[in-house]
Amino acid sequence: MQAFKYPVLKLTLFLIIGVILSEYTAIAVAILLGAIGFMLIVLVIVHYHCKKYKKTLYWPSLIVVLVMILLGVFVSKLHTPTFYKPHYTHLEALVDTQAHQLEFAIKKRLKPTTYNQRYYAELIKIDSIRVSGTLLINLSKKSQQTNFNVNEKILASTFLQEVNEPLNPYQFNYKKYLKRLGIYHQVFLRDEIILVIPQSPNSITDYAETIREALNKRLQKLPFKPIELAFIKALLLGQRQDIRADVYEDYAKAGAVHILAISGLHIGILLLILQFIMKPLLYFRHGKFVRLVLILCVLWSFAIIAGLSPSVVRAVTMFSLFAIVRGLKRTSNSLNTLAVSAFILLLVRPGFCFDVGFQLSYAAVASIIIVKPVLDKWWGIKHWIGNWFLDLLKVSIAAQIGVLPLSLYYFHQFPGLFFVTNMVVIPCLIVILGLGILMLVLIGIHQPPDLLIQILSWIIQLMNWFVEWVASKEAFLFNQISFDLTALIFSYLILFLLGIFYHKKTFKNLIVLGVCILGFQVIVQLIPALTTKNSFIVFHKSKHSVLGLQSKHHLEIHHDLDSLTKQRMLNDYVIGAAIKTQSTDTIQRLYKINNKLLLIVDSLGVYNIKSVKPQWVLLRQSPKINLNRLIDSIRPELIIWDGSNYKTYQERWKLTCEAKKTQFHQTSEKGAFFINY
Repeated sequence: MQAFKYPVLKLTLFLIIGVILSEYTAIAVAILLGAIGFMLIVLVIVHYHCKKYKKTLYWPSLIVVLVMILLGVFVSKLHTPTFYKPHYTHLEALVDTQAHQLEFAIKKRLKPTTYNQRYYAELIKIDSIRVSGTLLINLSKKSQQTNFNVNEKILASTFLQEVNEPLNPYQFNYKKYLKRLGIYHQVFLRDEIILVIPQSPNSITDYAETIREALNKRLQKLPFKPIELAFIKALLLGQRQDIRADVYEDYAKAGAVHILAISGLHIGILLLILQFIMKPLLYFRHGKFVRLVLILCVLWSFAIIAGLSPSVVRAVTMFSLFAIVRGLKRTSNSLNTLAVSAFILLLVRPGFCFDVGFQLSYAAVASIIIVKPVLDKWWGIKHWIGNWFLDLLKVSIAAQIGVLPLSLYYFHQFPGLFFVTNMVVIPCLIVILGLGILMLVLIGIHQPPDLLIQILSWIIQLMNWFVEWVASKEAFLFNQISFDLTALIFSYLILFLLGIFYHKKTFKNLIVLGVCILGFQVIVQLIPALTTKNSFIVFHKSKHSVLGLQSKHHLEIHHDLDSLTKQRMLNDYVIGAAIKTQSTDTIQRLYKINNKLLLIVDSLGVYNIKSVKPQWVLLRQSPKINLNRLIDSIRPELIIWDGSNYKTYQERWKLTCEAKKTQFHQTSEKGAFFINY
């Protein structure tokens, strides 16, 4: 492919490999730095040697590859918060079971949960010791302090708690996600707050939050409905917290959830609007330079207003480079420009590599750059209006090709009507962004005209109505698709080989493509189907008992729930274990698991069954039993209890099992009980 003749793209790919490998390596930073320095010296010596004697050597390319991989590992280690001594995790007196005097500043407000308001906060002091680090703050909705404002300093006496691992199979690992953000502990606050002190902004992100709050207050005074105001705040200020869950779900089903977070799509549209508006400047002397400077100023001003979130910074950096290259009329391949922006961002924030938004944005833009020219050769309409809508369709299809494997891997669904949704949603988004930015400017000067507010309201209502209509066509939504990392890698390998075959149609390339497709079918589909085993699972579910009996690709669920609809843990298991069929039943008294007999002891507390001798016992619904007597009577190999039991009972049973030296499994601590046979 022509794009791979550019070196930056190759260097970026090897840098990404290094960033990924950093999670699995424990090499000291000093050793990495020394190795990189030594290799660079070798490259310089070899370069001058080849230049002097007019030789061509190929092995130094391997050193360049190794340098880029080590550079990826190096920058990742360097950006790990725990690398620096002031980080709070290095305190010797830090004890999770002991309350500490914490001083921290609120930096970001997150979407609330059912019981808590949530924030990211920057630590200032622990027990009067100045430290650095970020915490996840959970403020109970029952607290007298109803909310925190960004930049407020908080004094509190509370415990530092680690974020729990997922308790059920195939669930999202929130602990791992926070760790990649440099967050290792959380605190829960209700009455532990000692003092709240408002602070003046002292950084660019603080000023960005101050500007957003000021605009937010002025928007509240305008006659928008709550749902309309929520969309304006999401699309213009980057605040999605007020969008209702049912609306968010509709956009996900319709394939338009990407418009709810400011990303490359929004910045790309804004760039096109600015280029169109400022086109008259090209007729003046130095107009190209003035136009470029104004565009960059507006883009980064919008980024500041949107809160300088990682997704916004990524998108503005990417399109700023595109604007600079095209504004200065430099000859550069668009894919190479894209690679340069990714290279810069990964050097500054290597953690972006693991960010879903980063992956989707770059996959979409890269796919548009590669695939759309191919589609342009196939389709074309002479009329400019028809051609504009056709271009919109081509861009939607091209972007979907690039992000489809990632979407299946992370979200396990494919909206079949995505192209229909984009044909309406993107034009609406263009109008909303254009008029919305005009409204934000007018807010700072005077009350926006009623006509502008009415048009914005009408466009948002139209967009929401259309998305709701598309989402209702559930026959076109393909969900619960099992798609693992191996399938993801093979999918992009197949797309890459398809691109090579398109540009160079040779028998050799056809054979390689065919072998890759055959490998996908064997490794991703055939082998898992043949090696799938039977499993027994005791899920962790608070106040309830849920058992799973898997036989190949069938799952039989025994439970005491009112309904199985919207049970996230079961949906995750169905997707992760590639379950094709399901059935339900009530919980039985006895189960035979391979060669083991499992006895269920429920709230009735009956366990003396003379005709059987169970090896395992499951306690559920808080049976009032003497566990010492049960152990002496049955002598089980293992005792299990799930989340349906009272916490006080669980703690008592734990002490009894430890005293009796009987193996036990507590799902609230160890997670779901899972066994293959």
